[in-house]
Amino acid sequence: MVERFLILNFRNRTNVLTVKRMVHRLDVTAVAAFALPFVLYAFTLAPTLYNLDSAEFTTAVATNGLIRATGYPLYLLLGKLWSWLPLGGDMGYQMNLFSAFNGAITLLLAERIMQQLGVGAWARLAAVGLLATAPYFWALSLIAEVYTLHTALMAGVILALLRWAAAPTPLRLALPILLMTLSLGNHAATVLLAPGCVWYVLTRHPRLLRRWRTWAVGVGAILLGSTIFLLLPMRYAAQPVFNYAGQYDAAGVFQPANLQTWDGIWWLITGQTFAGQMFGYRLADVWPQAAGFGVQLWAAFFAIGVGPGVAGALALLRRDWRSGGMLLLMFLANAVFYINYRVIDKNTMFLPAYLIFALWVGVGYQLLLSWAVQQERPFPARQLIRYVMVGAVVLAAGFNWRLVDLSEDWSTREQAEAILRLVEPDALVLGWWDTAPSIQYLQLVEGERPDVTVINRFLISPEDMNRLILTEINRRPVYINNPSIELLQRTTAVAVGPLYRLEPRNPGPK
Repeated sequence: MVERFLILNFRNRTNVLTVKRMVHRLDVTAVAAFALPFVLYAFTLAPTLYNLDSAEFTTAVATNGLIRATGYPLYLLLGKLWSWLPLGGDMGYQMNLFSAFNGAITLLLAERIMQQLGVGAWARLAAVGLLATAPYFWALSLIAEVYTLHTALMAGVILALLRWAAAPTPLRLALPILLMTLSLGNHAATVLLAPGCVWYVLTRHPRLLRRWRTWAVGVGAILLGSTIFLLLPMRYAAQPVFNYAGQYDAAGVFQPANLQTWDGIWWLITGQTFAGQMFGYRLADVWPQAAGFGVQLWAAFFAIGVGPGVAGALALLRRDWRSGGMLLLMFLANAVFYINYRVIDKNTMFLPAYLIFALWVGVGYQLLLSWAVQQERPFPARQLIRYVMVGAVVLAAGFNWRLVDLSEDWSTREQAEAILRLVEPDALVLGWWDTAPSIQYLQLVEGERPDVTVINRFLISPEDMNRLILTEINRRPVYINNPSIELLQRTTAVAVGPLYRLEPRNPGPK
C-alpha cells in the first residue's frame, strides 16, 4: 500500500514538473497575439449568413460550387475542410468563424515576423493590437471573405523568407515559393508581393541562385502549389448547382465558362472580368484616392500608430535595407494598385498594406522603448510609453467596436427569407449582390423555395436582362430590385417588400 502511494506521488510530481516545463516553454506573447483577437472576433462575429460576396463564398463552399473571377480554389478547398469541423451554427456562421481564425493567424504570424526583426514583446503586442482593432481588418475578420486568408498567407511568406535568410538552403527557399503559389489560388493580388520577394532573394543571398538545386526545388514548389488550380476543372466537370463562372443569355440560360480548357481557366484566374477597373482613374482623379487612403490609414492605426509606423519604416531601411526594401516594395505595390482600382468596395482591399504598416509600427514602438532605456531615469519613461501603447489598443477596441460589431446582425438572412415568403410560385427574381446570393444560399443549402429562379444581375448584360424580362413577364411573376429607366418605360413596377414586381403596361382601350 505504501509502495503504491509512493509510486502515485512520484507520478503526480513528475506530471506537475512536465506541465511546468511546458508552461515555461510556452511563448505567452505569441499565445496572446492569437488568442485575444480571436476571442474579440468571436464576440463580434456575424451570427449567420452575411451579404454581398460573403454569401457567394459561403454558398459555393457549401455546395462545392464555383465562384466568379478569380476562382479562389484555395479558399474553396480550405473552407470545405473547415466546414467539416463540429463548430455549431449554420454554414454562414462557420464560414464567418473561418475568417476570424485566419485574422488571428495573421496577427500571430505578424508577431513572429516582428520578433525576427528584433522587436520586443511589449512593442509586438501593441502593434498587433492596433492591427487587430483596425476597423477594416476587424470587420473582414467577422464575415466569410478571402482577405484574412490572404494576409495570413502573405505573413507566412514574409516569415518564411526571413527564416530562409537566417539559414539559407534551397529547401528553405522552397517554402515561401510554395506559399506564394498557393496564395495565388486564394487571391490574385498575391502577384503584388512578387517585387518585394524577388528583391529580397536577389539582395540577401544571390549566390544561392547559381545552384541548380535551388532552381529545381523552386520549380518543384511552383508545380506543387499550382495543383490547387486543378480544383476548378474538377468542379466544372461535376456541373455544380451553384456556378458564378460564366454568363446568362437573353433566354435566361446560364452559359458557364469551360474550365476544362486553357482559355477558360485563364479567363477566370486572371480576373479579366475586372480588367477595366484596374488603373481605371485619370491622373487628376488619383490624388483624391491617394488622400483617401492616407485618411484610412490614419484611422486604421488610431492616429497614434502613424508616427511610429513611418519612423519604423525609415529605421528598418537604415538598419537592414534588404528587409526594409522588401516590406516597402510590398506596401507600395499594394497601395498603388488599389488606389488606382476603380471599384466601390476597394477600402476593404488594403489589408496587405495594413499588415506591412503594423510591422513598421512595431519597429517604431521598439525605437521609443529603446530611447526610454537610454534616459537618466528610464523606468518611468519606459512605463509611460508602455501605458500609452496599451491604452491606444484599448481605446481603439472600444471606439471601433460599435462600428464593426455584427453579433446581432441577422438582416441578410431575414431579408432573403422575407423575399422567398413574398414572391409567388415559379417567380423569376433578378437582384444584385445584396439579394441574389443570399436567396440562393437559402435555396441550395437549406432547401427553401426551389421553384424560384434567381439570377445575379452581375452575370447578365443589361440588354439581355431586359429582353429576358420582357419575354418572361407575360409567363410568370418577375421581380427585380432596381428597375432601369428603360424597363420602367415598358413595364409597371409595384413595390413588394425589398423588391419590385414588374407587370406589363396596360395598352389602354383600342
